[in-house]
Amino acid sequence: MADVYCYGHVSTGRILRLKDRYPEPDGYGEVVETLENHAGEATGTALVLRQLGVSVALEGNWIGDNPECRRTLEFLRGRGIDCSGLHVVPGYVGATEIVISDGATRTVFGRYIDLLFTTKQWDEADPAKIAAARIACIDSTFGESTLAAARCAKARGIPVVTFDPRAESELAGLAEVAIISGELIRREYPAAAASEDERARLFDDYRRHCPGLVVFTAGSRPIWWARGAPATGGRHEQAPFQVNVVDSAGAGDSFRGGIIYGMLQGWPDAECVRFAAAVAALICTRAPGCVHPPSLEEVRALMKSGDRAL
Repeated sequence: MADVYCYGHVSTGRILRLKDRYPEPDGYGEVVETLENHAGEATGTALVLRQLGVSVALEGNWIGDNPECRRTLEFLRGRGIDCSGLHVVPGYVGATEIVISDGATRTVFGRYIDLLFTTKQWDEADPAKIAAARIACIDSTFGESTLAAARCAKARGIPVVTFDPRAESELAGLAEVAIISGELIRREYPAAAASEDERARLFDDYRRHCPGLVVFTAGSRPIWWARGAPATGGRHEQAPFQVNVVDSAGAGDSFRGGIIYGMLQGWPDAECVRFAAAVAALICTRAPGCVHPPSLEEVRALMKSGDRAL
């Protein structure tokens, strides 16, 4: 059985890379490259972990009944990921997206509101696969199905690693690791995005709700991390690594994969966070990043280069 069980988004899409910055309304942007992408948070994490030599079982939303979505399924199988829990549903259009990237920003056009807020378009997590894993990587977006997967893992003593739960949510309370993106903070906690003091208060709020490791990522800004409630100790910071950014899509997915890899090795939190930062940085140097994840040797080489802010 797999070392890591991943439950969440499995998407099919394309990346359009622009020559210059994203245009203003009614403007024009020159497309320099169009790339097929196999996306979704769970997908990206699974691909990064497989490249690092970790066995992975992947479950989540249905697969579209069309050539593009079937190519995603075959691509994942070809990478050695256990996709036996992913199903092509006849007549289903699939979870799809188009990402427009100018290097500094990425704009996503997709079907995620239809996927998440209309009729149910995913399968329940398989308790047997969760129980057989060493770590459960659970996306935060499938409502009660997400919570059922996290509860199942928690009940069996399987650490839960999740991405972007709200601070007060049950999922944050079930997590051994909760990774919070700058994107979520801007969307759900605008005061914390505008004020460093509010951001620090939000970080402490997450620490009070999550019993394990809390990590705030923020692109080129220092990564914040700490374990346990605020009374147990202060906040730590990790500078991102200096790289030439091609496309930032998949940085969060790959960061989570780096954390999980470190956990499997038994590393302390500081080493897990630093390794994850190096993985995410390398993902940003290629497109699509998670489709072409770095090797362990590439990650180690970047880490040897030293910690430098972008």
